[in-house]
Amino acid sequence: MRWRHVLPLVGVISLAAIGDAWNAAYAQEAAPEQDAPAAESSPKPKPKPKPKPAPKPAAAAPAAPAPIAPAKATWPEGASALSESYGDWSINCSRENQATICSVVQAQGSKRDNRREFAIELKPPANDRTDGLILMPFGFQIEAGLSFKIDEAVLGKGAPYYTCSSEGCLVPVSLPTLATDTMKTAKNLLILAPKQDATEPTTITVPLNGFGAALARASALSH
Repeated sequence: MRWRHVLPLVGVISLAAIGDAWNAAYAQEAAPEQDAPAAESSPKPKPKPKPKPAPKPAAAAPAAPAPIAPAKATWPEGASALSESYGDWSINCSRENQATICSVVQAQGSKRDNRREFAIELKPPANDRTDGLILMPFGFQIEAGLSFKIDEAVLGKGAPYYTCSSEGCLVPVSLPTLATDTMKTAKNLLILAPKQDATEPTTITVPLNGFGAALARASALSH
C-alpha cells in the first residue's frame, strides 16, 4: 500500500383589469322648468390631471469591498522548528540565530512498516531556480539517470545520480522558475527511472496537489 506524507423570472406582474369607468363628476343635469325654454347647461370643467409623482432618487451604488491584505508570514514565538501540511506536500523549517531554512517535501513509502522508499525535497526559489534532492529506491540503472515530465510535457532527461546510502540513492535537481510555475497548476510530476533489462522505465508519480501553496509558504517564511 502506497502512502503520501504531507506537506450565481422576471416575475410577471399581472395587472388586474381596470374596473368600470368611474362616473364623471357633476353627471346629473338640473331639470328644466315647465313652460320655460331649457337653459343650456354650462360646460363642466374638465378635471385637472393629477400631478405625476416625483421620481424616486436612484439608489446609491454599493461600495466596493475593501481588498483583503495578504497575511504576513510570522514565525511562532519561541519555536525552533515548524512543520505544516499542504495537500500532498509539507514544509519543514528550522530557525537558528534569526536565520530560517525551509524545504518543501513529499515522501512515499510503505505505511505498514513506516519505511520511506521515495522522497523529493525542494528549497524555496533563489536566482530563478529551485534546487533540491530526490531520494530514489534501489534497483534502477545508475548510468541512465532520471527523466522528468509535468503531466505529459517533457521537463528534462538524464539527471545523474550523486551518491547512495542505506536509504537509497540521491539525485540532485535544479528546476528553472518556468518548471516550478508550471508545477503549481499541473496535476502530477512524473519521474522516469530505467531498470536493467526493462523495455520501459519505471514511472514514479508525484502528485502536485498543494505544491503551489507549500512553496509560497516556505518562500515567505524564508525571507
